[in-house]
Amino acid sequence: MTKSKPLPSLIAVIDIGTHKTVGLVGQIIDGKARMLSFSERRTEGVVKGTVVDLEKLHNCVHEAVNDLERVAQRGIEEVYLTIAGPSVAGERVKGFVAVPAHDGKVTARDFNEAMLSAKRLEPPAGRATILYMRQPTMLDGKSVENPVGLQGKRLEVNFWRVTMEEGNVRFRVNMINAMSIHVRDFILASHAAACALISEAEKQGGVLVVDFGAGTTDWILYFKGHILCAGSIPVGGEHLTNDLSVALRISRDTAEDLKVRFGSALHRETDANQTIWKDGDKGVGDQQFNRGTITQVAALRFQETLEFVRKDVLHQLEQIFPGHAVKLDQNFLPSGAILTGGTANLADAAEASTNVLGLPTRVGIPQFEKEAYRKPEYAGVIGMMKAAIEDAPPPVRRPQGTLAWLKDMFRF
Repeated sequence: MTKSKPLPSLIAVIDIGTHKTVGLVGQIIDGKARMLSFSERRTEGVVKGTVVDLEKLHNCVHEAVNDLERVAQRGIEEVYLTIAGPSVAGERVKGFVAVPAHDGKVTARDFNEAMLSAKRLEPPAGRATILYMRQPTMLDGKSVENPVGLQGKRLEVNFWRVTMEEGNVRFRVNMINAMSIHVRDFILASHAAACALISEAEKQGGVLVVDFGAGTTDWILYFKGHILCAGSIPVGGEHLTNDLSVALRISRDTAEDLKVRFGSALHRETDANQTIWKDGDKGVGDQQFNRGTITQVAALRFQETLEFVRKDVLHQLEQIFPGHAVKLDQNFLPSGAILTGGTANLADAAEASTNVLGLPTRVGIPQFEKEAYRKPEYAGVIGMMKAAIEDAPPPVRRPQGTLAWLKDMFRF
């Protein structure tokens, strides 16, 4: 994302998740946001992060926008959207320049040429480039913050490039444009969650952020102050609910209730000695269950999902550092891991994550002016606001039509 020019005084962000769609409008005062309105709607038409019913999702987002405008008493002209799930992919791209000056000093032109070199690689067929997220710039093999004016022979610029299926992009753009609203930019969902949770010191030290949502589990890894890699697993908290529903032969609503009240990310032998009641009154129609069965089923799926994350992280690290045996441990990531998203509310989630990932893990709770939203499930939308303030591109003229929008949006 490009560094910002003057921001609009009003910023609107919408996080479309598998389970819920959350929107936030903030008034920007001295570089900080004061909440004007907040909306939360149950998402319809999305399964495992993939849109399966366009009309249902459109209606859901439209209702969220109406909520935001009504409470804020302001019309929304442009909005930031998150992107996540299996339709999103990331890869590392590099650009190189041999410094031409006789004295070896890097000029702004050299720097720009190296960046353009990195962005010349076309995405795979059927995919659109959404974001270029900065990674370390190297001058003769050494990381530098700004190479302009420094002496060297070989300049290398790195980006984490995020692409998305073109059809998925067009749908999101058309959906928002149909409400007479412009999509100002996209924000990677895992990066948004991280913006609400991690400090610059944690970024520098190295940290893994895992956003365990309802339909997908997205992760992002920061190393030496920059995004190193990111990924998404098409499994989330809803899969824990589904497993409980099947194992106990109960409805999904009952399974979700039992998961929230009695589930755990760890199964302990003592759980088998506990009998729990669905309603608690032991009356006619009440159901009893063995807590050991509940924790065993929930813990198995929870830990399996994090094992998928661990393997995905290691796979990407092997591609970034070929020939090096990179271990996912505290020596590599001194700041450990942060678990967030709705499933992070599961009992013993941090301890189970530590066991599976091999990293000390804490549950990430965003800081926010309203106490009711200081919960892991709101890290994404709160972090979107922070990311929008820090990384917002300059305002652009609203183009006519989807094709024009794509050309304008992906101008590099």
